[in-house]
Amino acid sequence: MSLAHLSIRGVRNLEPLELAPGPGLNWFQGPNGAGKTSILEAIFLLARGRSFRSARIGRVIQNGVPALTVVARRGDSDHRLGVERNAEGWRGRIDGRDCQRISEFAALLPLTLIEPGSHALIDGGPDRRRQFLDWQLFHVEHGYLAAWQRFARLLKQRNAALKSQAPDAVLDALEPEFLRAAEVIGRARRALVGRLSGHVERVEGELGFRLPGPLSLRYRSGHAADSGLAEMLRDQRDRDRERGFTRQGPHRAELVLSCEKRAAAEMSRGQQKLIAVVLLLAQYRLLADGQSLAPLLLVDDPVSELDAPHLDALLTWLGRESVQSWITATRESPVAARMFHVEQGWVSPQ
Repeated sequence: MSLAHLSIRGVRNLEPLELAPGPGLNWFQGPNGAGKTSILEAIFLLARGRSFRSARIGRVIQNGVPALTVVARRGDSDHRLGVERNAEGWRGRIDGRDCQRISEFAALLPLTLIEPGSHALIDGGPDRRRQFLDWQLFHVEHGYLAAWQRFARLLKQRNAALKSQAPDAVLDALEPEFLRAAEVIGRARRALVGRLSGHVERVEGELGFRLPGPLSLRYRSGHAADSGLAEMLRDQRDRDRERGFTRQGPHRAELVLSCEKRAAAEMSRGQQKLIAVVLLLAQYRLLADGQSLAPLLLVDDPVSELDAPHLDALLTWLGRESVQSWITATRESPVAARMFHVEQGWVSPQ
């Protein structure tokens, strides 16, 4: 059981609502524009501090209200989380205490989101895939967030030194710690890709999606394979100074995805969507593996995104998993689910 209760106020066109979801599949059915996706958006905002639909929080806050609020209670741990957002900022509470760290909300509410824009994980820039790896590591690797923040700070310091045309002595002092931080990040990511590959293989076999071949994952470190990063930093200093930033390191790493030696980004949009589903369900499995708090699975409009055979395969897979899933659609569920009808912002159980 993940969420036992959810309260939403002031989110887009949604009327104030109180939801008691079921432990398995929760299906939100209604016409386009009714507010179904806004429910998933509210959960995502509570867990991640931002919307997956808009970079501007003002677009998420309902017209005529000063702020939105989202409050949830977990059924497996009784943790209570709440957030209030307005145009100027936000405040949060966890178990009755004030909390301003998104990382604490994310740790208590791990989730995987599959939505119509998920194919950007495949054909978007490398930063999307680095973020995909880093969010998983935050949940499954104790201390990774602190390590990532340390590397980001050291990268910023080196870039500042490069922009100011600092002498070699300054860079000689900065780089040993930078290299140690880079090694921690790279080692953790490589290990994660190995674990994730195993889950991808199993999920692929269970779903039976029609793909050109097995999905392959490979981590590329962000610097030339024939040289160490320390050597590359020394050799490239003058060019880095010219450009004012560090061109080699984990911040330039890539998660390489391919099927039958063909880059996933070169495949059709339909195939990219299927690959994204496989990858994200593997992410869910990884988050659920050995974790004390069960992750949520949010799936926005799979009826429109998948053809009938692939939708059936997904719903069959969900029926076998012990996962609380939240699914939106314009039609009723073809499988057993706790049903909710959404109409003009009103949500009612069926």
